[in-house]
Amino acid sequence: RRAPARRRAPARRRDHTRWLVPLLAATVGAVVLAPQLTPVLVDLTATNAPVVQEPVAVPAPVAAPVPAEVPVLAQGVDTLADVAAARAETRSRAEVAAGGGGLVVPQPPRPGRISIMPNASVGRAPVYELEPDGCGGAGTTPRRIVPGVVPGPGSATLDWMSDNRPEVVGYRVQAVSQRLVGGQQPPPVVRAVDQVEGCQPMTVTIDGLAPGEPYVFWFEEQVTSASTGVTRMVQVGTTAAVVIG
Repeated sequence: RRAPARRRAPARRRDHTRWLVPLLAATVGAVVLAPQLTPVLVDLTATNAPVVQEPVAVPAPVAAPVPAEVPVLAQGVDTLADVAAARAETRSRAEVAAGGGGLVVPQPPRPGRISIMPNASVGRAPVYELEPDGCGGAGTTPRRIVPGVVPGPGSATLDWMSDNRPEVVGYRVQAVSQRLVGGQQPPPVVRAVDQVEGCQPMTVTIDGLAPGEPYVFWFEEQVTSASTGVTRMVQVGTTAAVVIG
């Protein structure tokens, strides 16, 4: 009697995607842990590994070429022969510099008699002294003389000590009214006084002044320049305003 034949079980189909899940998990773990392990590995490598410094080659110094000595041109040029000699010297300098590898700066001919002064003061600063006053005054510089004023009825009398300098040849007094009027102002009242010899008190009376009006008196000296001989009026004093009686 024959045994019944067994049926073969159907072959199972292989699943080729089973390995994909573990591979993805391993990849994700490596991506997460790699940034944390890298500094530790670098620190261990930098601590344990010996530092080897490679020798640096130092180039040998190169000696600079020594330029040939160039003759200096004469600075004085007066004639055509000197100009020709200067041009010949310039050409020779160019040849010498070209042979030695240097540069040539063209130098135009200059007169030898010109000298450049340094930027420094020359001489000494002057010392000024007050000119003594021959009449016993203060001897101010510039000269300052303020005359005294005594008002009177329609007039004023001025007095001062004469200036015995030789260049003073006279005096002039002007009475200027301080009351303004419309339009052009009236001209001042002028009196001239000649110079006297030595130191003497001098007086002058100015008439024709308006009573009750204030006046200011300008005092001037007539001075002749010793160098040019020109005579001019120099104002040396001004009084305060005085009311005429």
